[in-house]
Amino acid sequence: MNHQELLVEEMVTALTTKQTTQLARHVDFPSINREQISWLIDVAQNETLAWQSLVKGVHYAQVALLLHERVGATKRGSKERQLLVLAGDLFSSYFFEELASLPQTALVTLGRTVQHVNEAKCALHEENYDSTEEYVLLWLKAEFGLVQGLAAISGRDWLTEHGQRLIRRRAQSLQASAQQLLLSHLEQMAVA
Repeated sequence: MNHQELLVEEMVTALTTKQTTQLARHVDFPSINREQISWLIDVAQNETLAWQSLVKGVHYAQVALLLHERVGATKRGSKERQLLVLAGDLFSSYFFEELASLPQTALVTLGRTVQHVNEAKCALHEENYDSTEEYVLLWLKAEFGLVQGLAAISGRDWLTEHGQRLIRRRAQSLQASAQQLLLSHLEQMAVA
């Protein structure tokens, strides 16, 4: 096992322990994507920061956002809906717990990043965009804005090989015109 694989294994083990709560019997938590964790580690590693807390915090924020998105697909007032809200709130609290160990600048940056991700998700949900290009940029922010925020804190590039692979894979769900535009943007960003 190489060094990167060892870091990913340690991180996945640490993240998994947070999913063994009482809620785990009632809520289907998103699975932990090892490739995504590897990407977060690549972006977060910085000698002057507690990068493990950054990776955990971003992961917890992603889980909270995914759980809260699933609330809309449940029946109002149902136990399932209430448990999803509780699980999302629980992971939000894990996010804030990790942020507490970071410098204030990191806290502010990640807080704003979550705000921008939520704004992009709302704009997409409300179809509040005027062009395919605007849609693609909103989609990138909604799907990968947390990684971009992480990169702003660590000073590292967010568009690593892992990241490009994950973006391309997730982009397969887009309409053909949006997918083409996104791939064109990716090529330009990778060269820049």
